[in-house]
Amino acid sequence: MTNQAFFKAIETGDKVQVEQILRNDPNLCNAENEHGLTALGVAAHYGHLDVVELLLNFGADIHAVSRSKLTYIPSNTALHAGVAGKASKEVVEFLLKNGAKVNKTDSSGYTPLHIAAFDAGAEITSLLLTHGDGEGILSAGDQRSPLDIARERDNKEFIKAYEEFEKREAK
Repeated sequence: MTNQAFFKAIETGDKVQVEQILRNDPNLCNAENEHGLTALGVAAHYGHLDVVELLLNFGADIHAVSRSKLTYIPSNTALHAGVAGKASKEVVEFLLKNGAKVNKTDSSGYTPLHIAAFDAGAEITSLLLTHGDGEGILSAGDQRSPLDIARERDNKEFIKAYEEFEKREAK
């Protein structure tokens, strides 16, 4: 079984095939595809919760940073990839409950919250805010906060969730 077949099974959410491949070579749980993207990141990006769980059960590193060779995808974690790929709330929540770091920056200086500011909904935004530690508000690259980005993009759901979170925290 080739690396390409493994990643195709991940992309399509074929848990049975992914598990069969991992049983033959458990080390593939931390493999990268030809673009430098991690197996866990690809599964999170495509929103396949059962494959994300499977990869973690086989020992995938939840903190692994991809070595993206694609100019339009920064090197990032599975949490970044899940938020960017508009993964379900369940995938993002699962990653967070399993120790994904919400304030880790990608190679562009963005945290998952910055990524969410572009077009994520209120549920993902609230999850990230709840699991954050208040650090990493500004990106390293351009010093825009997630709220600045959300306002520029007119992401009303993000703005509303952010403002509601700040009100709760102020109490």
